[in-house]
Amino acid sequence: MIFFTYRLSKGLNQISDQIDDFTEKNYTVRKQIRGNTEINRLYDKVVNLGEKIEHAQETLESSSTRLNGILTYMTDGVIATDRRGKIVLANTAALEYLNVKDQDILSRKITDVLGINENYSFRDLLESEPEITIDCENNMGEFTTLWIKFALFRRQSGFISGVVAVLHDVTEQEKNERERRLFVSNVSHELRTPLTSIKSYLEALDEGALQDPDIAPSFIKVSLKETDRMIRMILDLVTLSRMDSDTIVLEKEVINLIAFLHYQLNRFDQIVGSTETNEKQFKIIRQIPLQPIWMEIDTDKLGQVIDNLMNNAIKYSPDGGKITVNLEQTNTQVLLRISDEGMGIPKKDLPKIFDRFYRVDKARSRNQGGSGLGLSIVRDIIKMHDGFVWAKSDGKTGTTFTVVLPYAPLETDNDDEGNSWSNHPDDDH
Repeated sequence: MIFFTYRLSKGLNQISDQIDDFTEKNYTVRKQIRGNTEINRLYDKVVNLGEKIEHAQETLESSSTRLNGILTYMTDGVIATDRRGKIVLANTAALEYLNVKDQDILSRKITDVLGINENYSFRDLLESEPEITIDCENNMGEFTTLWIKFALFRRQSGFISGVVAVLHDVTEQEKNERERRLFVSNVSHELRTPLTSIKSYLEALDEGALQDPDIAPSFIKVSLKETDRMIRMILDLVTLSRMDSDTIVLEKEVINLIAFLHYQLNRFDQIVGSTETNEKQFKIIRQIPLQPIWMEIDTDKLGQVIDNLMNNAIKYSPDGGKITVNLEQTNTQVLLRISDEGMGIPKKDLPKIFDRFYRVDKARSRNQGGSGLGLSIVRDIIKMHDGFVWAKSDGKTGTTFTVVLPYAPLETDNDDEGNSWSNHPDDDH
């Protein structure tokens, strides 16, 4: 009897130790119980149960690892709450979007973290599962727009245990939508203004002004001027549209940039003092090296850039002003600067001047025939050449536009007579 009691006690202790091992997730150790009694069969059931627990644990950990991996590398933010609305989980993307740390938002109410507590309670999120948009500053210091979709988190029993919020960055989409609306508004306004003017002059001519030799020519001249401005604007819009849709392909050729630049500037020298094309006197100062610079560019597109920047400088230069064209070369870049002595551009406007239809002085630009699209075209063409452009001004006198193009030496014969651009420094200028 004593021996039986001893074996029973020892077997139960071994079962107890085995259960402790399983509890501590130590599934490799197996106790050995001699004999073939009820204690042995009980122990076998405990071991079998432990193996099932081990398998379930491995499955759970594998699922948890996969879920954490998915949440970590998701581009969308994910936030989960308990049934009281307190945050229990937030992935990396959500933390970056909201510019917070994990420990700073856990156990806080989701409505407070998202800054929507004035418009929504947690009950509202449960009842309506709304889709909302918020603006915030991310961890890079950039202002972003987040679209947030809420969904209920239910157990298999149907019991609601919280909500899941998915945060999607729609900054670019919102920006594109705002630009689209602004673009349509600007195009409508820019075309309506000259059309209204032309209609007024044509009505006046129709009502008898056509017979007045003092008035009729000026009315016709203004109508033609407004028509030309609309044609230029439409052509610019077509160019920008083709650039946006990537239908423009650069037709590059190797040229001597020095000769090409002189060729472009010679056209503007020809209109200096011409009362038919320009009412102002101006002087072009060339600071261009004599040594040829061979580059592969689209001459038509780059000519359009120079044309736009030079016309812009002439347009805003005072009568008798100087326009300085400077060209510099480094080991990796070519820098073209075009400076005028005009009224300058306020610093607050400098970041916006390459936006479509943006004008610093709207009334003056419109009177001088500007479409507000020229600098946008310049920026896009230079970007197509893998370069960039910016403007510098003190806001009082003068503006300098700088175009930077990538440069790499080319093995080109400088004596190649087949090149369409001759190398002439135009020493007289």
